Amino acid sequence: MREVLMFSPVPDDDPLNGLRPHVEGDLLGHEPTEGFADRCWVLHPIRVGGQKVRWNDFLRPYGKQLGDWMFTPSFRVFGRLPRPLTEGYEEPTIGEIDRDTLARLLTVTARHSAQGAETECFWVPASVHTPGYPVKADRGPLSSALAHFDGLRDSWRVFPAHWWPVESTWPVEGSWFVVTDEDLSATEVFGPRELIADLLADDELDAVRHPSIADVWHTGSPTWRDEQPVDILPLL
Repeated sequence: MREVLMFSPVPDDDPLNGLRPHVEGDLLGHEPTEGFADRCWVLHPIRVGGQKVRWNDFLRPYGKQLGDWMFTPSFRVFGRLPRPLTEGYEEPTIGEIDRDTLARLLTVTARHSAQGAETECFWVPASVHTPGYPVKADRGPLSSALAHFDGLRDSWRVFPAHWWPVESTWPVEGSWFVVTDEDLSATEVFGPRELIADLLADDELDAVRHPSIADVWHTGSPTWRDEQPVDILPLL
């Protein structure tokens, strides 16, 4: 097994810009609720016959669109569609960003970062992997992220759930924050309006505005707007 050395480990007592209690306290991933001007979701791609398909393009033949899904973007969106699903359907990745989406997201965030692709960042896994213990954070530049992703394919570890620029104070104007919740099939990006507008306009990303985790956490069961909620425990 190859050792992953693309990033440098961060000491367990490093406060991570004051965010350590938050990323350790939210088991599946920390979603900020303040400090950023805007936010959006970057959906992990669906594939049909090996080809990437945007979520709304896949949903359209079923008479659905993501805007009518009353919860966060996850595999559950497709679990409530009529069967059988389109032949050759491959569901989006759950709890980890895919390589193609990561590569493009790195490019766009670099354009909105002080040192471009060499901007030093924290890379922090969801605490569900080490419950009751300090999260094993790393630091390194955006330019090393893809190599780190590739190196992790030979290990049991998944790509870090959180990443954001290393700053002396947090958040600073123009900062951004990325989180991939362990239970979802999309990555949430927080930052300045210019960054979010850039993501939403990018032809290579399926970026959308959709309710946050905080918006829907206590609203019931995942379902479509035109359906009756099912009697199950609240889920994302």
